[in-house]
Amino acid sequence: MRQPEMEIQSRFQEESQIVVKWLARFHQCLQDQSPRLFEEAIARTRLSNEQLRSGEGLTQEHFDAAMDFVRRRFPDIIFRFMRELDLHDLGMLGYAVLSCPTVGKGLSLMARYLELTSDRYTEDHFVEGDFHIIRPASTWRHLGEDESIAEDCLCGNWQAVRLMLGPESDYHGAHARFAYPPPPHLDAYRAYFEPCKVHFDAEHTELRIPLSWLERPVTTANAMVSDVTSSICERLLGPGRTTRVDTARAVRRLLLSRPGKRMLRLEEAAEELRMSTAQLRKRLYRAGTSYKSIVLEVRMKLARHYLESTHLSIQEIAYLLDYSQPGPFSRAFKKYFGHPPNSVRKEPQPTPSPAL
Repeated sequence: MRQPEMEIQSRFQEESQIVVKWLARFHQCLQDQSPRLFEEAIARTRLSNEQLRSGEGLTQEHFDAAMDFVRRRFPDIIFRFMRELDLHDLGMLGYAVLSCPTVGKGLSLMARYLELTSDRYTEDHFVEGDFHIIRPASTWRHLGEDESIAEDCLCGNWQAVRLMLGPESDYHGAHARFAYPPPPHLDAYRAYFEPCKVHFDAEHTELRIPLSWLERPVTTANAMVSDVTSSICERLLGPGRTTRVDTARAVRRLLLSRPGKRMLRLEEAAEELRMSTAQLRKRLYRAGTSYKSIVLEVRMKLARHYLESTHLSIQEIAYLLDYSQPGPFSRAFKKYFGHPPNSVRKEPQPTPSPAL
């Protein structure tokens, strides 16, 4: 009965060691430009000196707090930080990725253990035409952080691809798409993703890499080491995410990836998820839910988020959630939560939305 406890503890230790290495890289990025800023950022994490010395009990939330503080002063910091990263910083997972025979295997392994490097978003990996698509989706706790999540996800995966393929590879043919207007630090995007084409105001935030790249060999591939390290990863870190995300969760993530846009009809969602309408309806029925129920759930959770975290009017929120008028939105909100939307902003301590 002790084995499961040891696996959980090892997983936390592995995450803590990743954060230790990332903080060291982060410190390097700031040394020349603003040495004291790193100390100020660490103070925001509320980590004790003992924790920093021992490297125990550190989580991705601590690193995110430091990064978020510095981002406000240097919006391009994530690009400078990612350039410093090495896959070995990921500990046993990094060794396993670098030992994989192909880029596709490496990306699959990284996606499987994504929770070691971020709890802010999940990733959808799928094929569309001649491209492998990597698309982030914010978790409930991090709604509204679309731009920083887009930078984290696409920069991290692009750096991983480059480290697996090596500096001599031809990187033409990839695309980085962002579902927001060009930011003030546009030059940092272009320089980081060069020669990958960068697009803004796209329908989805996603990294598109040619499908043929998945079959390219990792420059440091070692079949024997790959088997050993992958096995160790599974023993220490657990099985990781399953490769097949349950259908209800996939629908939620699809709807969350389209904030401020028209809610998809059932047929459109089925097409996006690459299944027939009947298949989607049947799978949701077996999961004890329906497409209509999930759409309502997503609408109401987003509404709660907008009411608690923004100054948008009820009319503006209704339109954002694809209601034609505020009236139907207010009635749906009251039926779902038991009180009207205008009462939320009067609550002294709003209830946080659960994470997906």
